Amino acid sequence: MRVSRFLPLAALLVLLLAWQGGPAVAQGPFTPTFSVTLDEVAPDNPDVLPADDECPVGAACKLLWRMQVPDGQPSAGISGINPSSIVGLASDALVPDGAIVGKIVGSWSMGPVGTCAVEGTVVPFQATYLDGTTDASTTTGSVSDLCSFSHWPSQLDGLRDDFLAANPDAELHARWVGCSPSLVVDVLFFRQTNGSILYTTWAGLPTAPPSSVTCGPGIVESIHLGLSADNPDTPADEGGIPMRTCTAGGTQTYRAFLDRNDTPPGDLLVLEDTGVCSPNTPAGSDVSVPLNGGTEALAGIDVTFSSVASDGTTSVVTTTAGPPPPAGFKIVGLAEIPLYFDINTDASYSGDLTVCVRYDESQVAGPEANLKLMQRIDSGFVNVTTSVDTANDIICGTTSHLSIFVVVEPLAPSVGGIVEVQRDPSAPAAQQPGSADPPYAALAGAAAAGALALAAGAWYARRRWLR
Repeated sequence: MRVSRFLPLAALLVLLLAWQGGPAVAQGPFTPTFSVTLDEVAPDNPDVLPADDECPVGAACKLLWRMQVPDGQPSAGISGINPSSIVGLASDALVPDGAIVGKIVGSWSMGPVGTCAVEGTVVPFQATYLDGTTDASTTTGSVSDLCSFSHWPSQLDGLRDDFLAANPDAELHARWVGCSPSLVVDVLFFRQTNGSILYTTWAGLPTAPPSSVTCGPGIVESIHLGLSADNPDTPADEGGIPMRTCTAGGTQTYRAFLDRNDTPPGDLLVLEDTGVCSPNTPAGSDVSVPLNGGTEALAGIDVTFSSVASDGTTSVVTTTAGPPPPAGFKIVGLAEIPLYFDINTDASYSGDLTVCVRYDESQVAGPEANLKLMQRIDSGFVNVTTSVDTANDIICGTTSHLSIFVVVEPLAPSVGGIVEVQRDPSAPAAQQPGSADPPYAALAGAAAAGALALAAGAWYARRRWLR
């Protein structure tokens, strides 16, 4: 594992690339071990390690991968891929810069090129991963940008461009930054069109030639949180955003490919381990299923089934693009980006379902009581709202089946001219699936304009953090 002159104490050069087929297995006594563990316990605490290796689909589960190389054995690049069925990584656009998203801990023997096994010294390292910007316009060109979550390091331009050239169906999805006195590391995540996450990790200064290498004994533990955690060193609260989750049930395989310094590049050893994404919708009455971490997390969901006859799996695909909301409304999401929740289940159920969504109050421009939960039915959205808990930022609705849901609020009306104001949707039929949206009334004239101006003046904007 080659190390740049910028980081003489500890570096972890990890090139995690897509697996295109059956790589050749390295020859000789090279016996590293590799394991992956999924767990929903303490999803926003990087100091609590995953233990039970089982994640209910839709829970905010964190992931731990551990790799160990025995004494004296040379190590080089690691490559691998996170299958989309295991990983649902939040994009940089949805996670505020500076949020705690993971942790890396380990130790490695380091020494001169060619003599690491004889002259190497074991060096421990530890760093907290923070979400960093992917906006290249923020770069200052300074080497310190490698440790900055608010600037893009121009030193990573070549790494980013080379990766995208080698993987034309991928796009830059997120960046993590980890810095300590003995470790400087940047992780670039790329999402493929099939949903899989590829990532490249670079320690030290990418443009500097190596001055030393790593060899065994070495061990690395990389913890990826299920929910973002608040960074106590920043004034904002960046916690509670779902980071990753099982998106499909069953036993899922995570593969890594490990190279070594004494073989030609590309002579890879295949390492793999499995994690279980378990069903989350058992048979019974009043069955509650948390998705995206449940309503304790921002953009989290709880789906409650009146009656489930046979168990199965309920899942949600959260996207930032979809059909437009009804006229006069805007979608409330995260970081000023709209969110669509496409919820599905293969469980056999009957009766009504209740869908509750935890919204981010900092994204609501007007009174929270005006929020609506709307469901996509046929070619339009229908209001299914039954309650808005403004104290806990949870909106709920009742429906008979699952599809796409959005949280919306009325657009601020323009003063003067013709405006549309929604009537009080007190009739129960207006909130049932398949019913028409509540009626609208057109108001005009000075009296209406004055009333609207007064109402608009009473509105307020709350911002916890902004991108």
